[in-house]
Amino acid sequence: MPINYTGTTRNHSELEEVVQEIYSNSGTFRDNIIDIQEGHKSGTDVYESKVAVAMTALNTGKVTATGNIDLNVNKTPVSLFTYNYEDTVDDNVLKGTKFEKSMKAGAYNVVSDEFDRKVLIQVAPAIGEDLENIIWNGATSATKTAIAALTAGAGQGSISAGAKTLAAAMPTTLFDSIAARILYNDSQAKVVPGAGLGDYIKVAGTTITSANIAAEYAKIYGGAPEKLINSTNPDEMPKIFAPRGDKQLIKIANNAVGAAQQINFLVDGVGANEKIYYNGIEIVFVPLVGFRILTAGKFLKLLMDLSSDVASLQVGQISDGAMQRFIKNVGSISTWVTNQKYITLYNG
Repeated sequence: MPINYTGTTRNHSELEEVVQEIYSNSGTFRDNIIDIQEGHKSGTDVYESKVAVAMTALNTGKVTATGNIDLNVNKTPVSLFTYNYEDTVDDNVLKGTKFEKSMKAGAYNVVSDEFDRKVLIQVAPAIGEDLENIIWNGATSATKTAIAALTAGAGQGSISAGAKTLAAAMPTTLFDSIAARILYNDSQAKVVPGAGLGDYIKVAGTTITSANIAAEYAKIYGGAPEKLINSTNPDEMPKIFAPRGDKQLIKIANNAVGAAQQINFLVDGVGANEKIYYNGIEIVFVPLVGFRILTAGKFLKLLMDLSSDVASLQVGQISDGAMQRFIKNVGSISTWVTNQKYITLYNG
């Protein structure tokens, strides 16, 4: 029989998949590439110690105070910043979309299970990506002002003009990144305790390309303390923390065509299992901008209340009969650096 239809039509064909954004892997949290310390809410006391000894000729008499064994312990209080991500979701705007199909019956029920599974689920990785970016590249307005006031110089124990430029270009954030902490901190364990330039080892830098990356990494490696480079203590094995874009430059350099081709970097594995090394030191790619850091991961601290706060979302109905929902994420965090004389900073 014929079909009689009156009215308009529209095409209801649609892709099943909701194409999602790509979020950077938050390796800082997942892989523990630095020292993450939990259980801190408002502040933390960080202790550092070192011992210096001096040899003397045999003394067969009574032991007296000689000062030949120097025991040093320093405490630095570090304040934590409590951050917040929050917003509201008006699910009513999803009516007339593919997400309406998964809304329960009833005019008041406008929450879409499919929307939560395919779109709302992206909030946590987006927060993780944003936090990781700040951990490696950012400074408070106060720290940026303090770094700008430092006198630039060419030698060790002074900041470079390039570092000041990179710090000035950092996003203004609510807590200091690791790079900013290396440049400026108030550690009581420094040679000159208190607020001021960090005690890092400075290596002069330039703009890195595939043509010069091997030579510039040689400067980083050559400038690092031999005690750290040659350490066999598993807790003190150094890493090179580098901008993510260096991975592409390294592979281009390794695969250069022509007589100048040299394999300067070891690339082991592929995909998720890939690791890259320079002279036996693993390179870890993070959201650094301009800087490269060679040190042991344990000397770079991330102080937090609970690391799982990064992926923890509070989602609930707004009160007083509202048909909207709230999203909220809260955490406490701060960066810190210890054993600063074993931190080599390229472009510092």
